[in-house]
Amino acid sequence: MNVESSPTKGPSPAAKQRLVALARGLGVLPVLEAARFLRAAALSACENRAYLKAHPGFAPPPLWWMHDMYSHASYARYMASGKATAVQIVRRIDAHCPAPRPRVADWGCGLGRVIRHLPERYDRTGFDYNRAAIDWCKAHIRGATFRRNAAAPPLPAEDGAFDALYALSVFTHLSEAGHRAWIAEVARVLAPGGIFLGAFHMTPRAGQLLPGERARFEAGELVVRGRVKEGRRIFTAIHPERYLRERLLAGFDILEGPTPFFDQTLFVARKRPGAPV
Repeated sequence: MNVESSPTKGPSPAAKQRLVALARGLGVLPVLEAARFLRAAALSACENRAYLKAHPGFAPPPLWWMHDMYSHASYARYMASGKATAVQIVRRIDAHCPAPRPRVADWGCGLGRVIRHLPERYDRTGFDYNRAAIDWCKAHIRGATFRRNAAAPPLPAEDGAFDALYALSVFTHLSEAGHRAWIAEVARVLAPGGIFLGAFHMTPRAGQLLPGERARFEAGELVVRGRVKEGRRIFTAIHPERYLRERLLAGFDILEGPTPFFDQTLFVARKRPGAPV
C-alpha cells in the first residue's frame, strides 16, 4: 500500500481513510479507538479539573462513554455543545409543533448532552440502547424520563406517544436494515402530524470516501462502514441526499433541509398521515 505523507503534515486524507479501512478489516479499530480515548483524556485532564473546580455542582459524565459518543473528553465542550444544539432543536420544535406542552423524545440521548438543556415546558423522554448512559442520566438529570431500548425496535413507548422526536447522529451509526426498521419505529411513536428532526452525515470531506464508496454515494446509495458493533460511533453510515429524500424519509413531508447543523446536516420532516414508511 502506497501511503503518501510528509514528516510534518502526516498522511493525506485519502491515505488516512485507507489506513482506517485496513484497521477496520483487521478488526483492530476498537483498539485504536481505545488509544485515542487515552490520549483525549490526558489532553483534557487539566481543563476538566479546572471545570469541576469552577462548577462544583456539576456531575461529570463517565469519560469513556463521553468519548465513545462524542469523540472528545471535555466537560466544558459537553455542556457548551449540548446547550448550543438544544437552542437549535427548540427553535424548530416551537416553529412546527403547536402543542402547548410538546411531548418530545430524544432518541439516542447518550449522556443527556442535549435533553438536559430543553425547556421544562416540554414533556421530555430520552431513549438509548446503552445501559450505562441511561443509568447515569436517571441519576443525574432531573425533569426528564429515561428509558433503555434494545438495539432493534421497538422503543418502549406507545403508538403516537410523541409530538416531536429528534435523532442526532443516530442513523449515522446504523446498518441499512437498521435504517429501514428504525424509521418505521420513529413513525409509529410519532403522533399524527408529529415532527421528526434528524441529523445526518451527508457531506464527506475531500478524500474521505474510498473509490467504491464514492461510486455508491454518487449513485444515491447509503454508504456503511461496519465490522464493529452497530450503534457505536466507529460504525459509520454516510447519507446521500437522494437516499434520504427518496427512501428514508419517503413517508414524511420535508419541512426543512438539508440544512448545515454543526458538523452534520439536518432535516425536519412531518409524519404524513397514512403514508407507508
